[in-house]
Amino acid sequence: MEQELSQSELAEQGEKLERLSVQYLQDKNWDALEKMLDPACQFVGMAGACDRTTAMTLMKGMNLGPVKFKDFLVTQSGDNLIVSFWLAADEYHDGKALSSDYSPRLSVWKKTSSKWLCIAYADLITPKSS
Repeated sequence: MEQELSQSELAEQGEKLERLSVQYLQDKNWDALEKMLDPACQFVGMAGACDRTTAMTLMKGMNLGPVKFKDFLVTQSGDNLIVSFWLAADEYHDGKALSSDYSPRLSVWKKTSSKWLCIAYADLITPKSS
């Protein structure tokens, strides 16, 4: 990137990317979602780390319901945006409900010549308490 974004531009861009990717997930718009992911993107969650292909398979089985966001923090390092936030939603993993409480998320986005691509994502949700 030729110049760094202002703090308000950073916050706006990071939140926009996260909300858009969640919207694509909810809409099951897999082509659009996949276009937001760098080919080398890595994901980590309670099942461990995985590559982009495996993550897409997991997301396709998620059936994500309504989502709430809070506490976005966006910073910039060169051509990268680091976005942390809290997300609450009805989510399922292997047919089991996960906690619908807020859980932390972290993503890293790299600026290419024409768009932002996610290069890393951490989903720190836990299983639902019995």
